[in-house]
Amino acid sequence: MPHTALIIVDVQNDFLPPSGSLAVPGGRQVIPVIQKLLDRSWKWDTVIASQDYHPSGHISFSSTHSVEPFTERQVEDARGTTYTQAMWPNHCVVGTEGVQIDREVRGSLDAWKGEKRIVRKGWHRGVEQYSAFEGYLVDPSSSDADEKLRSTPEKVPAKDTELAKYLRQQGIAKVVVTGLATDYCVGATAHAALEAGFETVVVESAISGISEDGVKRTMGELRAKGAKVVGGDEWESELKGLVSA
Repeated sequence: MPHTALIIVDVQNDFLPPSGSLAVPGGRQVIPVIQKLLDRSWKWDTVIASQDYHPSGHISFSSTHSVEPFTERQVEDARGTTYTQAMWPNHCVVGTEGVQIDREVRGSLDAWKGEKRIVRKGWHRGVEQYSAFEGYLVDPSSSDADEKLRSTPEKVPAKDTELAKYLRQQGIAKVVVTGLATDYCVGATAHAALEAGFETVVVESAISGISEDGVKRTMGELRAKGAKVVGGDEWESELKGLVSA
């Protein structure tokens, strides 16, 4: 049986209704499904949970540029790349409650006895990172106080990222992607997984997006690139079949 990783993308307080500063509509509906996937009956070879992990004044914050949230702005990042950046409300700032993984999910993650890692992304003030493959790995038991000063992240192919290398070291051939938000960080993570050469499965009942059009576009693109999508009432049996194939 191929080795499989479960990836839980950004199920953090600031992305969850009703009080998250950048709450994803329907975001809480993914939690019971992810809780099921963290049950010991699922034999994941490793579990990855990502965190948006921003400093104050992050390049994606509308407040950094004195503009309205949910607009767009041309920016130049710390790597010298000019691009159009979505302007978001302040969210997932290190040291705040909003950056923390949801309490229920974190409890199940802490209880998971197998291999597991946290991926932190968007940690550099001048670089936006949506994909979990762009972040750096930490042990789940580490705290904010354990953080070290890090240099500007280099842009590397998905297959050469820290997460991709770690997954290959664990013998992982297949990843199952869940979390928030479908049309941003979930989509970016699934695209990167495909680019890195992993068979990629997305669980529709375990994801939620910001806009209906964005979700449709993202899921269409992922299917076109070869991702498998499971959903509907029989998602568990369908997923088990894919994982064991």
